Amino acid sequence: MLFRAFVILFLPFIYLNVAFAGEGSLNPWGYEGGTGPDHWGELEKDHEKHLMCREGKNQSPINISDVRGSKLASLKFHYFNTPIKIINNTHTMHLNYDRGSYVTWGNQRFKLIQFHFHHPSEHLIAGKPYAMEMHMVHKTPQHEYVVIGVFLKEGKYNPHLEKIWDRFPSEIDKETVYREDTVNPIDILPEKKTYFHYFGSLTTPPCSENVNWFVLNTPIEISRDQIRYFQKFIDHNSRPTQKLNHRVVVKAK
Repeated sequence: MLFRAFVILFLPFIYLNVAFAGEGSLNPWGYEGGTGPDHWGELEKDHEKHLMCREGKNQSPINISDVRGSKLASLKFHYFNTPIKIINNTHTMHLNYDRGSYVTWGNQRFKLIQFHFHHPSEHLIAGKPYAMEMHMVHKTPQHEYVVIGVFLKEGKYNPHLEKIWDRFPSEIDKETVYREDTVNPIDILPEKKTYFHYFGSLTTPPCSENVNWFVLNTPIEISRDQIRYFQKFIDHNSRPTQKLNHRVVVKAK
């Protein structure tokens, strides 16, 4: 009931059956020039499908500044090790996840299906970006989606991320699988998992809306060398922030 209550409070929650950031670089979009974010809604291929990028009123990412405190359910993570299955699709480094891992919010369960990275962060805090942002994408069998955003700030070397960084593929659009090498995002997450909550959209075409966003407000650290190494493969892959319009951002107490 908790999840449904928030849907009614903020905006209708519809089912999504969409592609998330990182699923194929065959789409004619990018982050610069004529295929950059300002032109996503004008792309010739699947033009109508991408119109939400231009006409949507509940788009992501956003600048998180004016928030309301509220007693919200905690996010509870039930993640298990999975073989590293990574794709360099020119949009991001995308890691597919085996079945079995999930997060709960109240009485709702969302299975983890993939996670990927953006440089710099897509969401801003009081107008300021972090060095990077990780997005963990979840869904239910009814195709309800939750994305958990995690900020990465420049600081100490991160050995948990290095396991992924060491396996960045140069070959494009081919999943590289390391069956003997496993990863678990729970090792990457900050110890404190309080969050900002709002309803938004995908941050890549087709920019579909009614995505349930949880942005953790405690960042993790990543070294400058690790940031620079990511840039060797993907220099910039962040959509500019979008207008908040009528939406409300809530901070869990």
